[in-house]
Amino acid sequence: MRIVFLKTLLVLSLIPATAVALQAGPVHAQSSPDGLPPAPVRDLRVGGGSRAVYSRGFFIPTPFTITDSVAAILNQKFDVLTVGPEANQSLIDPSKVMLVAGPGMTYSNSVAMPDDWAVIDSHEDWFLHSSPVPSSGTRIPLSSPYPHLYYMDVASQGWRDFVVGRYAASLSATPAADGVFLDGVMLPAEYENLLGSAYPGYDADTYQSHGLDFIYAVKDAAAGKLVVVNSELSKAFTLAADGALAEGFVHFGGRRNDEQIPEYQWLKHLALIGDRDFDGRLLLVGSGSLDSTLASMVEYCYASFLLGYNQHTRSCFYWHSNADGGYSKVNWFPVWEMDIGDPVGGYYESDGVYRREFTGGTVVVNPNDSGAPVTLNLDGAYVDCSGNMVSFLTLPNKTGAVLRSLH
Repeated sequence: MRIVFLKTLLVLSLIPATAVALQAGPVHAQSSPDGLPPAPVRDLRVGGGSRAVYSRGFFIPTPFTITDSVAAILNQKFDVLTVGPEANQSLIDPSKVMLVAGPGMTYSNSVAMPDDWAVIDSHEDWFLHSSPVPSSGTRIPLSSPYPHLYYMDVASQGWRDFVVGRYAASLSATPAADGVFLDGVMLPAEYENLLGSAYPGYDADTYQSHGLDFIYAVKDAAAGKLVVVNSELSKAFTLAADGALAEGFVHFGGRRNDEQIPEYQWLKHLALIGDRDFDGRLLLVGSGSLDSTLASMVEYCYASFLLGYNQHTRSCFYWHSNADGGYSKVNWFPVWEMDIGDPVGGYYESDGVYRREFTGGTVVVNPNDSGAPVTLNLDGAYVDCSGNMVSFLTLPNKTGAVLRSLH
């Protein structure tokens, strides 16, 4: 298995950044307008060369064809690739870490994989229903905007065998893959909150027990390869697997810019990604937006990740967006080229603003829920991701900055 020391995984489709459709030519990072050279790309292999910037990743949906030009972009700019089970992977550099996606654990998708749905749709006993008489009309859909997703019975042996079989088949067909990405592993408390009234015997503990059995079955099928679960870093599920995704790290569900999580929850998430019980796990820490214009949200999310980053895990930053073509575009943000080095100690708070020092820069975040913008004296000279020299910085609520030192 190819093991790489990882620091960032992103799913990209945002503006304003250098953007290209997946069928287009190479994408280039923006140069700093003040003439400062772009930061060199870091060699992330264990014991590898200089460490300059954090690594990146990209999600390749099933329908997309990976052409020579697309492969050139992916191989040049990204280090971790999560691929749909039928995506063409032959042009991907074998040094990349590749995870194969497939069916979710807690819900099924009636749109994404038509062949799978044809099988799932014929097994009414695999679904959860709102009536003791199961039928297609009593299946329970997820709330908007996901009406095409349906809750499944994770205790169903048939459903479990189907999902496990799909991942086993994907790994058999993709021997170069390093592991699998298991979607739809809900937090036990969230599951109980959403479904407990309809299924009073299906509480958080019962769901967690069935969920752990499900994950162990996928791990058995993976035969020593990585199993990464989309579990919002649920501790039990993350420790049962080889890693996990926190999809809503700074705002709910990774969906909209007006759904940022409150500061108290933001602090809990910082503590979670710094949890030493996760040492050695692959943590995909991210957020995202449906709005294509929020470059500032990218920096807020990324800066928050850097505040809580735990160097003892293989932590990655994951950005998710369905805007402007969704996964059909590769966009680039200058903040991802910032060379700030390695963290020096943990983060600290002053006047409601959180900061962490790095060997080559600093990171500051204002996660406040309300109040006036905060102006900081940075006590030094820095350059921001647009190439502007700054010694004072004003941060509105729910914004952050990654700054490179000029010393």
